[in-house]
Amino acid sequence: MQIDITLSDVVRQLNQHGVEYASSAAFSRQLKEQHGKLPQLHGLFIYDVQGNWITTSGNYIPAKASNADREYFIWHQTHNEKGVHINHVIRSRSTGDLVIPVSVRLNDRAGKFAGVALATVKIDYFRQFYNYYILGERDVLGLILSDTSVVYIRPMPDSVINKSLSSSPLFKTVLKNSASGSATWRSALDGVERIYGYARLERYPLVVTAGYDREAIWHSWLTANLTDVILNLILLLMITIMGWFILRQVNANLRNQLELTLVRDELTTINHTLQAMALVDGLTGLANRRQFDAMLEQSLQRSHKSGEPLSLIMIDIDFFKRYNDTNGHVEGDNCLRKVGGILKGLPHRHTDLVARYGGEEFAIILPFTNSLDVKQFAERAVKAIHDAHIPHLSSELPDKVVTISAGCCTLIASGQQGEAERLKERADKALYKAKSNGRNRVEGLIQ
Repeated sequence: MQIDITLSDVVRQLNQHGVEYASSAAFSRQLKEQHGKLPQLHGLFIYDVQGNWITTSGNYIPAKASNADREYFIWHQTHNEKGVHINHVIRSRSTGDLVIPVSVRLNDRAGKFAGVALATVKIDYFRQFYNYYILGERDVLGLILSDTSVVYIRPMPDSVINKSLSSSPLFKTVLKNSASGSATWRSALDGVERIYGYARLERYPLVVTAGYDREAIWHSWLTANLTDVILNLILLLMITIMGWFILRQVNANLRNQLELTLVRDELTTINHTLQAMALVDGLTGLANRRQFDAMLEQSLQRSHKSGEPLSLIMIDIDFFKRYNDTNGHVEGDNCLRKVGGILKGLPHRHTDLVARYGGEEFAIILPFTNSLDVKQFAERAVKAIHDAHIPHLSSELPDKVVTISAGCCTLIASGQQGEAERLKERADKALYKAKSNGRNRVEGLIQ
């Protein structure tokens, strides 16, 4: 829907100023601004009536490039529909990435075909987004076009993209009976039998599915209800003696219990979705302040029980206000994304947490880490940001690149009230000391 709204705004401007406005510098700047606001976007493109590139939100236009051979371009030539058109996954000619083309037909003032406005959505965006959900080894999440071709299915390889699922029960029978619901069938891709939830979107030609391994669900249910199963077996023996009528009632009860288990799993999936949306920072993709505070309290409780040290690193981008004043807030947001990505990419354990604390501040929680190890980790973070060589011409440091200052603190929790605030204050004090001592450095305190 965000892409739909963006393309509608592009068409509105071109209808207002004329298709020739697409080649103007002002329009090109608007495309780049729109691109920067949507992390899922691979690019925005405008093509003329022959399929030639007019402008793009990217920095590269291939020489003598033409997209007249693309399926979406041919479709718009022959269809005068005004809505967005979602086509099969393609490989970008400008970057080589796998992308989903979402396009709109452009008309001149006489209503004749004048070109195509295209937005490409990164397959990697869905790959990252679907990774937030906890799945079993053979569970799947899928996005499929209504014409049965695969857009993306986690965790299957990219080789399944654009494969047809016309032989799948989903398209042969299930969707013909209902646009949404749940059903059990054997996958046409890997032959695994799963319990699926599915829905055909009303506004767009897409189908979404979530499939859970039937065998794994059964084993999970059996483990959780082993005592009940034993009692039911004893009861079943007694019922067999009493007669067929009571046996039929017991079987009905078992079916009802299985249906309740499926409902519970669906509600759990919805809850995980809401939790993922509430705990992630929208700009950087890191944990947000809410997730950070919850994780810090959990880590303090774990430290109190185990007697193991807990370390916290507070990070601030040096002279970031000057960076914003010099380069603008759009570039400032890009800088925050780059710094967040570098910090997230540092080698760390699954128990560690990298979060955006607020503004240009970041924080890293490191359970089971002593004062020596946390300082070494923080120094690696400082070096990694410096070595990224992100230009910062308004910095007072001689290298004129983006740098960070870091303060770290280590403690063994005692279980007292307000311990989280004291830990943050100590780490923040160390951060202030790092800034006072010249920035682009680490200072540490032990509580």
